[in-house]
Amino acid sequence: MTTAEFDPAQVAEVIGKADIVTPMTIRAAVRVGLFDALADAAGTAGTADPAGTGAALDLDRLTTTVGGHRRAVRVAADHLVHEGLLAGDEEGYSLTALGSLLTRDRSTLGLRDLLDVDTVVGRNEIALVDLDHTLRTGRPASEASSGATLWQELDDADAPDVSSFDWEDPGFAAELVLDSPVFATASTVVDLGGNTGSLALALLRRWPHLHATVLDFPVFTDRARVRAADAGLAERLTATPGSFFDPLPTGHDVVLLSAILADWDDDDAVAILRRAAEAADGNGRVVVAEVHLTARGNLASETSVAVRLEASMTRPDRTSADVEALLGRAGLAVETAVTDAPDRSLFVARPLGGAA
Repeated sequence: MTTAEFDPAQVAEVIGKADIVTPMTIRAAVRVGLFDALADAAGTAGTADPAGTGAALDLDRLTTTVGGHRRAVRVAADHLVHEGLLAGDEEGYSLTALGSLLTRDRSTLGLRDLLDVDTVVGRNEIALVDLDHTLRTGRPASEASSGATLWQELDDADAPDVSSFDWEDPGFAAELVLDSPVFATASTVVDLGGNTGSLALALLRRWPHLHATVLDFPVFTDRARVRAADAGLAERLTATPGSFFDPLPTGHDVVLLSAILADWDDDDAVAILRRAAEAADGNGRVVVAEVHLTARGNLASETSVAVRLEASMTRPDRTSADVEALLGRAGLAVETAVTDAPDRSLFVARPLGGAA
């Protein structure tokens, strides 16, 4: 086939679908603070609308504010004008309604975390550039550059900001966990891989008699301590650095694993569950509250969401029956199970040979 036989419109369509210039320009602008600089200028000028074009920054001031290179900032800003995130005229650059969604004042939307590679969420998102690793191995794309999962990479001194995980509402049908009667008679719970403590703090609020331990990498447990203190719950929450592949703290009434197993293949999942069973030896119970993710297309197509899940997790497709089979392999006997919720299943299990 010669060049003349190609349909230029089809070629342009492919280029448009594969073009990474705009996604990377937006991420770079978020990271250097370009949107925030324009929002601050609008605020200084007394503009009520953060997307108002009346408070513009000229190129020199914008470059100085973000600490950038003048020519590079101009080229990027002009492209963002073309894409509708900025407005530009002889007065300089200002935010549009779209661009205002990426300012720090709108951070609760979650867009900034997704687009900032200095955050955990953003780092996981940018790992999609190595999606070929997932296609070849079925493993998370984040492993391609370092050989370690995203979570393993967090266990270092240069870990990113994890405050984006400070959920007030743990989400994903968390009430299934919070309302479980297993906590009514428990005095202590250890939340394995408990992140910055969202679920543990919610449990403490729900059950005033309960004490909790969050076990995770130091970057998370450090944050969990701060959150517990801010919530006035420091006396009831302990944050312990550690890995659920190593021997775990014993003596707790409940060993909790919430939304953990999807990140690990079957063998690793069984190894984690065996550690949990060891920690619960005696009268303890292992509670597994696994999230079952589906490719809902609220903000993107279902196929796009499915690819993102596949690139982010090792086993995003497990069913409740699969989880129950893993519990059996790990030497845990299921006492009660809730498997009819759309987003989660919940299993309360005891180690075989433990107290019935």
